[in-house]
Amino acid sequence: MSVKKEKNGVNFIILVVAISIGYAILRYQIKGDVPWKDLPVFILNKGISLAAITLLSLCISIRPLSNLGVQLFSSRQAKKVLGISGLLLTIAHVLLSFLIFNPSYFSVFFEEDGTLSSKGSLSLLAGVVGFMLVIIYHHCFGGVRAGKEKLIKIVTSKKFILGLLLLFGLHLFFMGYSNWMLPSNWQGGLPPISLISFVVVFLGLGINISGR
Repeated sequence: MSVKKEKNGVNFIILVVAISIGYAILRYQIKGDVPWKDLPVFILNKGISLAAITLLSLCISIRPLSNLGVQLFSSRQAKKVLGISGLLLTIAHVLLSFLIFNPSYFSVFFEEDGTLSSKGSLSLLAGVVGFMLVIIYHHCFGGVRAGKEKLIKIVTSKKFILGLLLLFGLHLFFMGYSNWMLPSNWQGGLPPISLISFVVVFLGLGINISGR
């Protein structure tokens, strides 16, 4: 039974990644005007970021969902695969973003003189701190747990989880809020990935507030 649930977890991860990347291609290239040369890094990065935030938000919401009567991935191994996948996708997002971090691809982060904008600085700071907390969270549940009891208690606390989700939300908010309320500016007429990701985080916040 546990093997079947673990397989279901892997299939779910593959589905989330496929839908996320597919949506990025649909929005920016099929219905939008982003050239196909940007598929390997820029567009793939957007899909990966959506998949990463979805998996991470779900991973830290499994127990609260269970407390609310919704059973998902009860197998400990399935949860672990979910968390590791979210972390690996986050690392991929960070590396891909680093490769193309310039005003041509991330204009919202820069002023006209090429320096970081205030919105860009706040978004990056929230993203970096959130990324560090994700690594700490993963470290607590990887390998032998001896000596990690206090740290595990901290990272599983309601304050830590809500703080982590809040950082995710801030990273996304400062990155894209100026475009969220302007459907006329949406690529292909479809909602921005940053907005969808923010909704995912907002749902995660609600679940954790209610279920922890």
